[in-house]
Amino acid sequence: MSQEEMSSQREDSESGRIEDHEYLEIRESLEVRENCGGPARIEEIVNQVEQRLRDQTDSGCSCEEVSDHLFELLDAQMPKEQAARLRKHMETCPHCNKLAEAENHVREILRRSCCESAPSTLRIRITQQIAVFRSTTT
Repeated sequence: MSQEEMSSQREDSESGRIEDHEYLEIRESLEVRENCGGPARIEEIVNQVEQRLRDQTDSGCSCEEVSDHLFELLDAQMPKEQAARLRKHMETCPHCNKLAEAENHVREILRRSCCESAPSTLRIRITQQIAVFRSTTT
């Protein structure tokens, strides 16, 4: 079956499922070609795009909104309804989930770093270097 036949068949069977997006437009925007896995791969990608569009419509949330409000979400500085909507999106979106995990990882590293105190020998060396610097510059 040619790409045009698949496209026509897909558009007929999927009309109404993808708001304001045609199968052909999605395929072209992804720049999918036959040599990138053939019709089965195209179908897989289209299904992923459709799922993302449904998720966005279902939760009323986008990846951009999660990204824009990630810090507020992780700091619990937003209304519960909005936080629930963003969390629902993150549960189904691998990209946003990884984004939140990365931010949590950075925060954990910072927490550990801020809790540790410098060794006393380092403190003594720094104090000595400051004293030497002051004596040579004045």
